[in-house]
Amino acid sequence: MIKRYLERNHIKTRLYEVRYPFENIPSPDEYDYAGFGFPVHAFNAPLMFLRFLRVLPKTTHNKAFVFKTSGEPARLNAEASCSVCRILIKKGFDVVLDAHMLMPYNILFRYPDGLAKQMALYTDALSELLVTRLLNGERDAFRFNRLRRLISLIMRIEWFGAWLNGRLYTVNSQKCSRCLLCVKSCPSANITYDGRFHFGGRCAMCMRCVMYCPKDAIHFGILRPLRVNGGYNLDKLLSDPNVSADFVNDKTRGYFKSFRGFFRRADNTLAAYGLSVKGCAPQPVSDAPELYVFEACEESMHSQRQFLEEEDNSFI
Repeated sequence: MIKRYLERNHIKTRLYEVRYPFENIPSPDEYDYAGFGFPVHAFNAPLMFLRFLRVLPKTTHNKAFVFKTSGEPARLNAEASCSVCRILIKKGFDVVLDAHMLMPYNILFRYPDGLAKQMALYTDALSELLVTRLLNGERDAFRFNRLRRLISLIMRIEWFGAWLNGRLYTVNSQKCSRCLLCVKSCPSANITYDGRFHFGGRCAMCMRCVMYCPKDAIHFGILRPLRVNGGYNLDKLLSDPNVSADFVNDKTRGYFKSFRGFFRRADNTLAAYGLSVKGCAPQPVSDAPELYVFEACEESMHSQRQFLEEEDNSFI
């Protein structure tokens, strides 16, 4: 999406997929900007991605931007960029922007088609916004919350979990068609096949092998109940008029209600740049009952002050 909007503005763009072993890495000095995108894993950047950043060649003048995707709008996801930005700055990059977007889960449980479509539409609009801000020469003020940062550091236990659980994957030989799609698509080269499948200790928990196995033949270690099999065909969803993209709205309750705030903030930011999400209605602005509570509290405090002043005067 970002590449498409850059090229619409006549910006030549090259995509580089981060895979192990890290080879043929483009030299940052050959480009004006370098963009670094990653999925958020347990409120952190994947360990594999941080290792990739550490082997990048140093630069002296290159600007960079960061974008990340998560399956939920929790504010803790913002802290995932902290280590990324620190490494890039040490490498000599001038990091100017940091964008957060939502994409549907590929672990825990499968998102409904309507929500997946709504998330894709918002991500497309936010990609256009990122490109607009880049071309405007804008810059973010990077501030990371210490408490949330501490929580994200604790959640790095997921790195150990990936190392352990990655060794416990197995393949159902009766289901498997030996297409070797899992071997070819694994970005960390953690899966090998020599007549039998072998899973090593470099698993990044990207879930690509589990999700895209056409026979659902891969057992996800001790986390098997959390697997999601079958990709989201976003192109098909976006072109299907029968799938409504207004899944999250003012009547949404439960877990998905938390998405309303993220979408509403996105609507407001997009509107400030003359942009909007095409294909779904903007989130309605809800009343703020706390405002009335605040006003009532102020009125009550004023009455109390007036009462105390009258008491003081009568005492004098």
